[in-house]
Amino acid sequence: MLRLKQLGQDTLIYGIGGILAKSVSFFLLPIYTRIFTPADYGTIEMLTVISSFLSAILVMGMDSAQSMYFFKFKKNGKIAQAKIVSAILQWRLLWGICIVLLATLIAPILNALFFQGKLSLEYFAIAFVGALFTQIMKQSAEVMRLLYRPWGFISITLSQSILSAVLILSFVILLDQGILGFFLGTGIASVAMAIIGWFRIRDYWQFKEIHFNLWLQLIRFGAPLMPAGMAIYFISTADRWFIQHYHGSESLGVYAIGAKFVILLTLVVETFRKAWWPIAMDSMHGKDGPDTFRTIARLYMGLGTSGIVLLTAFSPFLVRWLTAPAFHDAWPIIGVLAWQAVFYGFFLIATAGIWKTEKMYLNLYLMGGAVIISLFLNWVLVPVYGSMGAAISTSLTYFLLLVVSMILSEKLWKINISIIILAFQILLGSIFVAWFVYGDNASNPSLVILIAFLVASILLMSSIQFSKIKSLIIFFKAKK
Repeated sequence: MLRLKQLGQDTLIYGIGGILAKSVSFFLLPIYTRIFTPADYGTIEMLTVISSFLSAILVMGMDSAQSMYFFKFKKNGKIAQAKIVSAILQWRLLWGICIVLLATLIAPILNALFFQGKLSLEYFAIAFVGALFTQIMKQSAEVMRLLYRPWGFISITLSQSILSAVLILSFVILLDQGILGFFLGTGIASVAMAIIGWFRIRDYWQFKEIHFNLWLQLIRFGAPLMPAGMAIYFISTADRWFIQHYHGSESLGVYAIGAKFVILLTLVVETFRKAWWPIAMDSMHGKDGPDTFRTIARLYMGLGTSGIVLLTAFSPFLVRWLTAPAFHDAWPIIGVLAWQAVFYGFFLIATAGIWKTEKMYLNLYLMGGAVIISLFLNWVLVPVYGSMGAAISTSLTYFLLLVVSMILSEKLWKINISIIILAFQILLGSIFVAWFVYGDNASNPSLVILIAFLVASILLMSSIQFSKIKSLIIFFKAKK
């Protein structure tokens, strides 16, 4: 009972803290879009995407390995846990330095391929070093999470976001460093918070020796997780690579701003995932499991699609209000790209059978197939339809991933999710988004907003199975 109470409190703290940390850059859009041109912002986005690829390699499954062995060695005492934490940090530093050096050496090739040779070597070096220290900072924050110190975790991640913003604005506005100032600010903030984070968990340092004996064990656990991590990376960023290649930095900059507004929905989805996961694991092994999953599937998709409808309806106003005129063309992609966030959240429900039967290896095949679909759709649609083609490709990839996952999961564990209700919710939401984006609705915005609320109300009503409300309330109360 105490564990569940602690879980609820921690989830609330992580949810609020995560929203605050990720919303810092969003609320700075009025400034960022005025100090950076679309081409500048596109360059920043592309170099960030490349740095994220580096981060995916740097992680190498060690975050999961740390969580696994930290608790496995708990019975052996704090020193044993400290050795695990220190071994991962030592490996991350050694592995990270090698990867950063290698990536910096091939930077001229990346520069020629994606930036027309406009960036100097220092841009790449600073961005890559910043990516390394971000991972080192995140490891210290994760240790705090494992120690059930949610406030410590949030203080590190939120402080890094705020300090990054302050330094970026200082370098760009006061010192006139432009694009380089963005990566200098982010990198210095990561270095500073990594130092503070590791100082706060200094009891878990064991640097008297290099823990070679633990590296092989950790690599054996973490390395097999890399393909799935890389697959998620390519599914999430393929649109950026194709826009940059076919349409250049300016188009990518506008697209990246549109994607920023989807964060409003993504933050809600991330909070749901954190809250739903322990409940899903619990109900999965109970008699009421299928019924709970059916109810939550219907409720989640109804709420998610209504959120998409409202976000789409208000997207022109939000973009005009929060960005400079050069970025106002970003609004049409918001409603289309928002589906990706909702489908991503539903994936935990769609793969219930895979988790129930512990056939996790199937996720690798699902993700691999999704990567192929994503690359194919972007290759077909982006050259012709630009940013809109990229948004459609990304959302359609996640949709197809969900369909295949649900079919496979249902064969492994019968839940009998109402396909008709889900199809209705997705279809109605999609029709509204298509009508709003491609229709001529500027002449009567009040009517459009009224229709949006009407459609959202229908979707909300479709998400409620009134006969299940009482049992659902009792179920969640029992988890408190």
